[in-house]
Amino acid sequence: MGAYSTSPPRSDASAAEAQAEGQAGIPAASGESTPPRRTLSSILSKVAAWFFFVGGIVAAVLGIAGLHVEVTVVGLILACTAGLVLLKLRTDTEAAAVDAETAADEPEQADQD
Repeated sequence: MGAYSTSPPRSDASAAEAQAEGQAGIPAASGESTPPRRTLSSILSKVAAWFFFVGGIVAAVLGIAGLHVEVTVVGLILACTAGLVLLKLRTDTEAAAVDAETAADEPEQADQD
């Protein structure tokens, strides 16, 4: 499962481009970049993950306040799992943006040859 649950690593070329862009996420001056398209499924999955994350935190707090160990443990498990899903969605979105930017740069390189 581990091999299929992570995003593919970026190549050295895309890592160098990302480093050239800087930490602020400002696109390089080589060309215009468009923001990644947001699909309905990606929006719904992020909303559901945030809902479960906040619900887990609330359940954990209520479990601690009421001294209910089972409720606290379930809330923490729910919040941690939802947090991992949110991180996975974030990396997938960033990887898709890098792929779209790379695909947009390829026709320009073909014209230069």
